[in-house]
Amino acid sequence: MDNVVRERFISSPSARVYLARQTKSGHLVRLKNNLYITSGEWDGATWNDQLRMANRIQVPSYISLLTALAYYDVSSQIPAQRIESIARTRTYTKTIQTVEFAFIKINRAYYNGFIRKEGIFFATPEKALADAIYLCSLGKYALDLYALDLNKINTELLESALSSFPKKTQNWWRKHEFI
Repeated sequence: MDNVVRERFISSPSARVYLARQTKSGHLVRLKNNLYITSGEWDGATWNDQLRMANRIQVPSYISLLTALAYYDVSSQIPAQRIESIARTRTYTKTIQTVEFAFIKINRAYYNGFIRKEGIFFATPEKALADAIYLCSLGKYALDLYALDLNKINTELLESALSSFPKKTQNWWRKHEFI
């Protein structure tokens, strides 16, 4: 009997109870349904780790808006304890401990212009700005244009990214680009 390896199975209801107890006791942190990490991993998570978590919390999604602009050092404003992503399925905000994960849904036609960098899906700098301009033109986002270093943005790539958005978005940018 000593040499026999016994497999132990746990039922789904028992697993849910176990995970709920471990979360309540502070040993686990629930990121979303069926996705947990240990408290130690959460406490030791870097900003890049949290960006990766954002990609996992809402699939599909990519880091964009002010979070991406701060990552690329285009904005002098760094969103404290807030990570903004663009999503295809729904708009919602999820707070995990002190970090707010914001997911903003956009039309499928505009869900593009992202790359994978260090295991994280990011909008390119130009696409992050185009996403922000689009949401500003709809009155759904506020962006401090004075905090942006537009010298770090490729104007041709920005214009190309904006060309896929409605004329209202392009007109909003033309009206504000020289502020």
